Amino acid sequence: MKTEEWILLNSGVMDHPFHVHVNPFQVISRNGTPEPFRAWKDTVVVRPGEEVRIRTAFRNFPGRTVYHCHILDHEELGMMGTLEISA
Repeated sequence: MKTEEWILLNSGVMDHPFHVHVNPFQVISRNGTPEPFRAWKDTVVVRPGEEVRIRTAFRNFPGRTVYHCHILDHEELGMMGTLEISA
């Protein structure tokens, strides 16, 4: 099992609901301030100018999956990526 921390940075002018398929994550901090309640999530809203640190453990679902902005137009325009998870 591998645990990773990612930093999500929104340098745009609108909110972006960041979504990861299959692997839940916890929000660790927003703009350096610790998140008070670390619930398991699959989507987090990243506001303009915001930096969100998330932590996830890749354990149960080897193979390919995706992450993307949950605004359909943004996803269609390339705000998405593929994850290759090894067992």
